Amino acid sequence: MGFWLKKAITALILPVPLACGLILAGLLLRRRAPKLALTLLLAGPLYLLALSFSPISTALANSLESHYTSWQPGAEVAYVLVLGSSHSSHPDRAATAQLSATALGRLMEGIRVWRANPDATLVLSGFAGSDPTPHAELMKRAAIEQGVPESHIHTFPQARDTEQEARLTAPLVGAAPAVLVTSASHMDRALSLYQAQGLSVTPAATDFIAQPTRAWYFSARNLWTSQRVIHEYLGQLWLAIKS
Repeated sequence: MGFWLKKAITALILPVPLACGLILAGLLLRRRAPKLALTLLLAGPLYLLALSFSPISTALANSLESHYTSWQPGAEVAYVLVLGSSHSSHPDRAATAQLSATALGRLMEGIRVWRANPDATLVLSGFAGSDPTPHAELMKRAAIEQGVPESHIHTFPQARDTEQEARLTAPLVGAAPAVLVTSASHMDRALSLYQAQGLSVTPAATDFIAQPTRAWYFSARNLWTSQRVIHEYLGQLWLAIKS
C-alpha cells in the first residue's frame, strides 16, 4: 500500500500535473477570489515555462550529476548491480528495443563494466508492474543478446523500487566488491539506500541528462529533464521522512 501511495503522491506533484492543478484552482476561484485566481492561472504556465528553459533544467540536473563520472577499470569487481527502470513488452522486437532509454543506458553501462570483469555476476532487477514480463527478465534477455552468458546473470524480478533492490541484493553481495550502475541523477539516493544495507559499492554513473538542447532555449526535453530531477528530490524527501 505504501509503495502505491508514494507513487500516487509523486505523480500528482510532478511539474505537469501540478501546473494543471494550479490552473484548475485558478479557474474554480475566479469569482470568489479573482486576484488569487489570476495568480494561480499565471503560476501554472510560468512554472512549466521556467522548467523548460535550458539554463534552469541544466542547473537542476547538474545539482545531482556534477560529482559523478563514468566508471573506469581498476580494482576487481565481483558483482555488477544494474538498477531497473521501465520497459514495454513487444514480443516481435529485440529485447533491447523493448527497454526504455533509461533502462537501456543503464544496462549497456553494466555490460561495459562486466566486459572488463568477465568473471563477475551481472545483477538485474525490476518487477513486472502492469506489464506481463518482469523488468529484470527483459533486461536479462537483452544482456544475453549482447553476449553476456546466462550463467553470469542473477535477477531479482520481485524488486519494485531501489529500496527493495538494495535489500534483496545485500545477502547476495555481502562484502564482495561491487559496482552500482544507475542514472547519474539517481546515484545519490541509490548509494544511500545500498549503504544503509551495509554494502560498499563503487558508483558507475550513466544516463547523464545535464545536456542542454541549446543555450537560452525552451523545449519539452528540458521540461522532461527538470521533471527527472524533481522526482529524485521527492524521492530523497520521502527517505528523509521515513528515517
